[in-house]
Amino acid sequence: MQDYGEQKQEWCEPSSGRVGPTSPALPANNLILIGTVHGDPRGYERVWRLLDRLRPEVVTVEISRFSVRYRGAWEGRWRRQLNEALTGLPPGASGHPAIQRVAGQIALPFEYRAARDYCRRYGAKCLPLDLGGLSRRHLPRYGPELLSPDNLRALLETPAEPQEDLVAQEFRRARLALERAPWRPPLPGSRETRRREFFVTRRLKDQVMKGGRIVHLGGWEHLIPWRDRDGLRSWLEEQKPYIMLADEGDFFPSEGSENP
Repeated sequence: MQDYGEQKQEWCEPSSGRVGPTSPALPANNLILIGTVHGDPRGYERVWRLLDRLRPEVVTVEISRFSVRYRGAWEGRWRRQLNEALTGLPPGASGHPAIQRVAGQIALPFEYRAARDYCRRYGAKCLPLDLGGLSRRHLPRYGPELLSPDNLRALLETPAEPQEDLVAQEFRRARLALERAPWRPPLPGSRETRRREFFVTRRLKDQVMKGGRIVHLGGWEHLIPWRDRDGLRSWLEEQKPYIMLADEGDFFPSEGSENP
């Protein structure tokens, strides 16, 4: 059973505390980091609402230019392959949460779509910031592995926990981590992990130097400091970023959203 999501890092979990989102005060900071949960069914709407309120001149996203181009070329074929495979599965298979997650995984991530659509409407700049190594390895495997009938059948045997519940659990975990300030263990031995966070940090610093308000969209795990003081959050300390979670967008009206 294939899963090409980003590898989770382990750190000490805080014990308790306020875990629900609170109505956010709009920050005056020029650099705002918004933590998302990848695959959030309500992610596009939440991010759009925040962008519409924050009105940044630049929106950066944790995605590589390679991923954007590759997905644009292959998404239609992946969608057709999934639909064809579903005809050989039991009725109602498309409604299984695991199959819905696969459908979301082969789509252009909501973070990029929301950033792109906001920038088109308001004349802002949308910048993919990440390195493309993971995408170059994983995306070509979607067709032969992720979307294979055998893999989809295996996914139907997994617990049918709604994606909304899984996302809510992740936001709870994120909020506890941010409020209780646990530290991720030192950066793992993978040089790629360090290179990715360093590369994104450097590009964000370059944008800050140019001036204007910048919003960066990426997985919430990257907003937690490493215990050894490395990583995105620590390396941006001088830029004094404001940290938000995407579900704080629930407090704002959905005026202007273009989500298809």
